[in-house]
Amino acid sequence: KANDWYTVGYADGSSGYDTSRLLQHDDACLDHGIIPDRSQYTAGWDAGIQQYCTPEHGFDLGENGGLYSRICPADLEHEFHAAYSNGHTLFVAQSEVNQVENAIEQRSARIQQMQREMQYAVDALIAPETTTTDRLFLLERTKSLSEEQGRLQSEIERLTADAAVKRAHLESLRQNLAYAY
Repeated sequence: KANDWYTVGYADGSSGYDTSRLLQHDDACLDHGIIPDRSQYTAGWDAGIQQYCTPEHGFDLGENGGLYSRICPADLEHEFHAAYSNGHTLFVAQSEVNQVENAIEQRSARIQQMQREMQYAVDALIAPETTTTDRLFLLERTKSLSEEQGRLQSEIERLTADAAVKRAHLESLRQNLAYAY
């Protein structure tokens, strides 16, 4: 219903919007000749923000990388923010795991590309029409690719060990932080 301002306020509060969102509703309703009921909106928002500012929601918001805009009333702020911080700690730890795993995938993809290049070079080396100059270039290129592949494989080994440590840290955090929410 277009003029159920308690419900609109509740929806905004339970979604974590500031009461200033009423100004956006004012603008949208102006064209239709509707004037928001500020007292009903505020009453709904007050009830909605109580639903938003729970420790469970704070944890979920932090764990999903959401931003907290310090919207909670003073009596709910401490518990909400503590839970948000715990969730955010998990988000950061998961992001670190993802970053290392992405780095491994990138290096693995590059190694596969280099293996195809090396196979092409080997095929060209044994082709009778390849000139001596081209053979020397292909040998140098194969050597360079082989060295890069070795370097990348060493990086993958280091990153794999790093990923294992980060995954273990993440699991430890999950066990220690998530149980409360």
